[in-house]
Amino acid sequence: MRGFRWIVILMGLALAAYALSGVFTVAPGEVAVVRRLGRVLPRSLAPGLHWGWPAGLDRVARVRTTSVRRLEVGFVGAPAPDTDPDSGEYMSGDLNFLRARGIVQYRVADPVAFTLRMGEIEPLLSRMAEASLSRALARLPIDATLRAGRAEVAAQMESDLARSIARYQLGIAILSVSLTDARPPSEVAPDFAAAQAAQSERDRRIRQATTYETTTLIAAKAAAGAKIEEARSRADRSLALTKARVSRFVALLGEAGSSRRLTVRRIYLETFRELWPKVRRKLVMTPEESVDLSLFENSAEPVKGTPPAVVDQP
Repeated sequence: MRGFRWIVILMGLALAAYALSGVFTVAPGEVAVVRRLGRVLPRSLAPGLHWGWPAGLDRVARVRTTSVRRLEVGFVGAPAPDTDPDSGEYMSGDLNFLRARGIVQYRVADPVAFTLRMGEIEPLLSRMAEASLSRALARLPIDATLRAGRAEVAAQMESDLARSIARYQLGIAILSVSLTDARPPSEVAPDFAAAQAAQSERDRRIRQATTYETTTLIAAKAAAGAKIEEARSRADRSLALTKARVSRFVALLGEAGSSRRLTVRRIYLETFRELWPKVRRKLVMTPEESVDLSLFENSAEPVKGTPPAVVDQP
């Protein structure tokens, strides 16, 4: 009887250990996908402590959803002995061959769908990326791809690859696609290098001519603006001077209306005072002629003696 009790205890402990085998933990940054009797449960489990059915009934697959995965596409460089000679070769839109290499970065977006295809995602994604890169390169001529078209190729490849992933329900999301290298085959590389050098020189001269055009146009506009401002200033000065002369003439006209004789004499004396310093000769006057000596304030004194009087003007 005692032996039977120990057997029951041992069986209870075994059952308890078997039941506890269904306890598992999920680390931070991971989710757990459970296969119960071969069927994947539709809901993934968050990080923490979980209990499921005992071992053999549940199979737990832990999937890290925060890690960034990386896939290289194409090939650039000297092929190894076991490498396919055509590996990494693509045809451009103008029917030229080139070697290209791209990098695809992705993460797990749907853990359940990812777990269902876990064993075949990497090779399937590699084939899909190769096809997307081939289609993207076929849309552009080789010169564009070798120079400034890499970003366009990467963008087209990313959109095409995202559509293919959604169609096959791989459970992943593309983070970025970059075309890291693109070059012509080694047999024609020197010719392409010479052509690219010529195109670069052409672009440099075009940029130089554009810069010269811009600076010349700016300088011409500045010179034209300066001349316009100068002309406006002269016009404003001429207009102001003309208005002043008109005002003076109107004032003199009013004075002439009230006292014509005195006004005419004043105008005569002012004109004589203005013109006298400009005279560079001797002035001889007869004794009968009269002159206002105040006109000679800044000139030499008249020479005294018998008439006719002689005044020296410097």
